[in-house]
Amino acid sequence: MSDKGFILLGRDGPEALAGLEEALAEDGYAVRSVRDGNTLLSYVASQHPDLVLIDESIAEMAPLEIVKHVRHRVGSRDVPILLVSSQTQGDDAATAIRAGVTDYIRKPFQLHELIARIWSHLERGRLIRHARREADTNGIVLEVVRDVTASLSSEEIFDILVRRVSRLFNIRRCSMILIEDDLEHGTVVAAHDDPSISALAIDLGRYPEIRQAVETGAPVLVKNLRGSALFEQIRPLWETEKIEVDVQSIVAIPFTFDQSRAGVFFLRSSPDEPQLDEESVRLMSAIAQGAVRALNRAAMFENVLSHQEQLEILAKTDELTGCLSRRYLMERLENELERAARYKRLLGLVIFDIDDFKRLNDTHGHTTGDAALRSIGEVLRRSLRTADFVGRYGGDEFLLVLPETSPHGTHQLAERIRNGVSRRDFDLRGGSLRLTVSGGVAGFPETGVVTPEDLIDRADQALYRAKAAGRNKVLAYSADLDKVSASD
Repeated sequence: MSDKGFILLGRDGPEALAGLEEALAEDGYAVRSVRDGNTLLSYVASQHPDLVLIDESIAEMAPLEIVKHVRHRVGSRDVPILLVSSQTQGDDAATAIRAGVTDYIRKPFQLHELIARIWSHLERGRLIRHARREADTNGIVLEVVRDVTASLSSEEIFDILVRRVSRLFNIRRCSMILIEDDLEHGTVVAAHDDPSISALAIDLGRYPEIRQAVETGAPVLVKNLRGSALFEQIRPLWETEKIEVDVQSIVAIPFTFDQSRAGVFFLRSSPDEPQLDEESVRLMSAIAQGAVRALNRAAMFENVLSHQEQLEILAKTDELTGCLSRRYLMERLENELERAARYKRLLGLVIFDIDDFKRLNDTHGHTTGDAALRSIGEVLRRSLRTADFVGRYGGDEFLLVLPETSPHGTHQLAERIRNGVSRRDFDLRGGSLRLTVSGGVAGFPETGVVTPEDLIDRADQALYRAKAAGRNKVLAYSADLDKVSASD
């Protein structure tokens, strides 16, 4: 489409609005002419014109009926609509404007005057769209920055950012990469498509888009990887190593925090995902500015953490398992539940306990039981993402709290942990033993869940049913107990 604008004309036959389409094309506008109302509405929905001009001759639908349909579409409410009519009664123009027409032009008209009006409405439309875009961007950025500012850990901030940005752009692959001082290597500190990644070393020679962003200090946008000259030197390596590059478009946004630490926000879309474009760069750059402020704050906090504060952190930890203590666990859970309710976020919770733990203590002794608790606590801590947390709820029970995690995602993680424990031999006091765990899953928002105790009670009900179903299972709470889901 033309940079000057795309204009959609509705008229029945070339004799209507004679000479207008040619004059607009000569002025550099992109113009399409349609003859009936249904086709015009279809083009408005699919082609998003910058201005619609309707002649009274248009077929099938009355002009004001077309205007009503255009104005009722969310995406076209601000599109300027001009109506050209031979009606001379004064109240016709007033009726049309009340119906949503932006400007009413009577026939006969002067061609140069009509083109001037079109230009004026296009400029006004651009200003309105720009203002809306800025307002939308500010709202999105404020929401993301508010989330990351709530954390005092740079690792948590990285994890929150990749999840929020992936959801915002509806893409799977969003990573945070910190650049080494040699500018030749980097470390992936968070990746939405693989939450287990926390310190993956990469060679920037294999990522020319990241290298260019770092070297220039400017965003890099690749709309079509296959046609980009930026990857000419790396393509032979892909062929040699038989690497299938399932990437359509790329955005790399460089940033600096903590005075001199350099990083890159790295977004990639697949062919089946929305294409990243200039608007993506603009929005991501605004998010990066807000994120840097939060990262600087986190870095300052981490740098000035005193010995006394470290002791306070230790006091919040269960001495035997290394997980959170019950008291601090409940404080964190209450905060996360309040935050999820306030910002309409998801929250997942899993309660695990060790199967036949009493028999383990009775048969092998409490020292072996303590070793089992330590081992399970370590497995749980290593299975979670940075923003998640786990605490010892009591005895052999552990609570996993998963912010911004759907019920399906919570159940999948719990099942993966259960399966991993069941397949592992644990070295307990010099002997090898097999352990299993059972789990109950609950989530927020859910009807009736207001307090942490409500959420725990639902997970506990599911855990009870998992035990009754034979142990070594994960069950998810359901209001209809006959529909509780299970995994063997």
